[in-house]
Amino acid sequence: MSKLNAAERKARDNERFSQRVDERRVKGEDVVAYALANKKAFKFLTKAEKHSLKERQAALLEEAKIKEKQQRELKEQLELERIQAAFTEQ
Repeated sequence: MSKLNAAERKARDNERFSQRVDERRVKGEDVVAYALANKKAFKFLTKAEKHSLKERQAALLEEAKIKEKQQRELKEQLELERIQAAFTEQ
């Protein structure tokens, strides 16, 4: 078996991802979720699927920001309670 050069490897990988996306689409699976998990599958999505992917990414980013903000607020609240407890002990 001969070694493949970079262009041949890229073409082979692209063909594999294209097949995987098509298989999932035929099975009725969520190809957008697959593309979220595997960034290389993005270029094989349809225009509508790409739009849906971007919406989901934005929603996930917003969720992450909200979660981070809540964790920060909780940490600040615990720190404040710890400081108040230290003052009441004295």
